[in-house]
Amino acid sequence: MMYVMERENLTDQLRELHDGILRMGVLVQEALRKAMFALEMRDFTLADEIIAADQAIDAMELSMDELSARIVVQQHPDATDLRELLTTAKITTALERIGDHARHIAKKARIITDPAFAPTMPLIRRMLELDLAMLQDFLTAYVERDGRQAREVAARDDQVDELHAQLSRQIVAIIRAYPDSLEKGLELVLVNRFLERFADQVTNMCEWV
Repeated sequence: MMYVMERENLTDQLRELHDGILRMGVLVQEALRKAMFALEMRDFTLADEIIAADQAIDAMELSMDELSARIVVQQHPDATDLRELLTTAKITTALERIGDHARHIAKKARIITDPAFAPTMPLIRRMLELDLAMLQDFLTAYVERDGRQAREVAARDDQVDELHAQLSRQIVAIIRAYPDSLEKGLELVLVNRFLERFADQVTNMCEWV
């Protein structure tokens, strides 16, 4: 009877971790959507809000890490449950890093919307859309424990890599045409890297699923 009660308690705690993953995913998605809107509408006030809101994602990661540690100490999970705990910990870390990418993009909003770099917006928008779709579909695969869908999502990383290469070439061409834009262009290179790393993080999470 005691074992059954302990098992039920462990199951409830693992479910709490799963729910936390979903809540973090929603917060990250919201941050990316707002970042995209801030870029398109040149809404720098919204960009500042995104930067401040990143603290909520960081706090959630800390809370979930503490819950995982408490489960290990109190429940002494078996190998299967321990593997799930370790996977959850890696996913929360990846989501926190993605949230950081959204914050970094928001910080660069004024640079991205500089008139000289306006032609880059379609590619940036497309990369953001792909990143968001990958994250959404990863969350679905995670909830449903769907390895097939996780592999399909991970395969889309190649599309983001191709757009990353296209945007890199476009940035270089703009800098060559407008030498005075070099400093801002280098900042945009970082944004391009953030967008590419976003997809890499989602790919990693898919592989863990």
